[in-house]
Parts: sequence; C-alpha cells; structure tokens
Amino acid sequence: MFVLYLVVPCYNEEECLPDSAKALKGKLQSLIAAKKISPESRIVFVNDGSKDKTWSLISALHEQDKMFVGVKLSRNKGHQYAVMAGLRYAADKCDAVITI
Repeated sequence: MFVLYLVVPCYNEEECLPDSAKALKGKLQSLIAAKKISPESRIVFVNDGSKDKTWSLISALHEQDKMFVGVKLSRNKGHQYAVMAGLRYAADKCDAVITI
C-alpha cells in the first residue's frame, strides 16, 4: 500500500472547512478500508494567510485527528505558493500527492 497525501490550499475557508474536512476524511477512510492506500495517508491544509478562523480550525482538526496536518504561510502569497508549500511539505513523507 502506498501513502497518499491530499494538499488543500485554504484562504478564508472558515465556513466550508468543516464540511470539506469531513468529506475528504471520509474518502481517505474508504480508500484505507479498501486497502488501496496506507493508514499513514494524510490531508494537508495549507493556510494561505487567512484573515478569518481558518488556521484555528485547521489546528483544532489536527489536535482531534492526526490524519489532518496544517501548514501555515506567514501571509497571503497566492494559491500556487500555497500548493507549492504543501507539495514541499509532503515530498519526502508520501508516495503520491493530489492537490485540490
């Protein structure tokens, strides 16, 4: 089984992050249950300098469930930089990455 990381850039996602996290976790859990991916697979939320509570939600998700990981950029740098930060974080930790 291989380790899959999902990289999800986030900017002011306070309202939709809980639903997104639940849906993505459900998908990974179904793939893990089907023995398609490793239980070491993760969802990496990259906070791109959000001005709302996005980072505190990401932190809380990580505290509740280690399937969730957070990367925090120092300020808003744009979607592509957030994706790149997530890819760099995941590069030596997994076999495959999907960016969303």
